[in-house]
Amino acid sequence: MKKYEATIVFIGDLVEEFKGQNMVILFDESAPLELKEISVVHRGGKFLEEVAPGDIFLLNGTEYKITAVGEVANRNLKNIGHVCLKFDGRSEAELPGNIHLEEKLPPDFRVGDKILILKGQ
Repeated sequence: MKKYEATIVFIGDLVEEFKGQNMVILFDESAPLELKEISVVHRGGKFLEEVAPGDIFLLNGTEYKITAVGEVANRNLKNIGHVCLKFDGRSEAELPGNIHLEEKLPPDFRVGDKILILKGQ
């Protein structure tokens, strides 16, 4: 079951630099220009249900298990399409707006790709 779905429309110039630190910032199109430069920008975000540990982040056929969700991450994702994805496997969120995923290399993001978060099993 889908919990969240959006389509990537822009990739900021500094996204690759952040990926090197196992971090990706997501924002919807309402983000100011200075934040778009560091973000994967998406549109059409459909927030259907709160994200929780054990859920799956899916992009380009690659799955990442969600290991922790910060206390404001769901609200931010619902209202402005914003979260900070950390690919470090932490079991507790480092910051309130973070979603932590299993420790794997971040995926390559391309314009037109679908971002999906699916209910875990």
